[in-house]
Amino acid sequence: MIFFGSKGKVVAGEVVQGVQCESCQNSQHASFGILNYFHLYWIPTFLTSRKAGIECMHCKRTLVGDELPSHLADQIKSGVFTTGNTLPMFSGLIIIGVLIMMGMYAVQQDDAREATYVAEPAVNDYYVVNLTEMFEEVDAEYPYGLMRITDVSSTGIEMQVGNMAYNKASAVKKDIRQGKASTDTYYGSETLLFELADLQQLRNSGAVYSIER
Repeated sequence: MIFFGSKGKVVAGEVVQGVQCESCQNSQHASFGILNYFHLYWIPTFLTSRKAGIECMHCKRTLVGDELPSHLADQIKSGVFTTGNTLPMFSGLIIIGVLIMMGMYAVQQDDAREATYVAEPAVNDYYVVNLTEMFEEVDAEYPYGLMRITDVSSTGIEMQVGNMAYNKASAVKKDIRQGKASTDTYYGSETLLFELADLQQLRNSGAVYSIER
């Protein structure tokens, strides 16, 4: 299946008077414009060219683009190509731009949310971490794992470390979504004690991939 390519759209214009056809000497021509555009999944993404043309209303002889005198081509273009028919040719770029802005906003919201989680840790918060940044003798092919807060007190933040390690952070998040990470058997028996500043440092250093609550 072809997901991208180029297409053209013909836009009808007004009748042009006074241009003599070289084939039949008729002086009436129908004007038109051709919008060539690049598309993704059949959605017009951006214009690649705009050409003017005329067609003899008697013998149908057609002149397009450079075959027309420049002043006539400019005249036809100004009348045929409007904001209403050219702007939709950039629909793909507009959609891409909106999606990028939405993605950036979502990242900012996630960052602010996780900053709040670190500043105010709670029991059963999940920390998706890069184990190689925190522990020695970790298989670099499976660097992602999970830590869960089990207690928050004046003495520090107690956390359990999961028994599972994955090559993708998304696999750890999948365990959270499916409820596997909520069972005690998912974690080792030993716990680690952190101070609030430790959690903030781990997040700032990139050892913490994401935080789920």
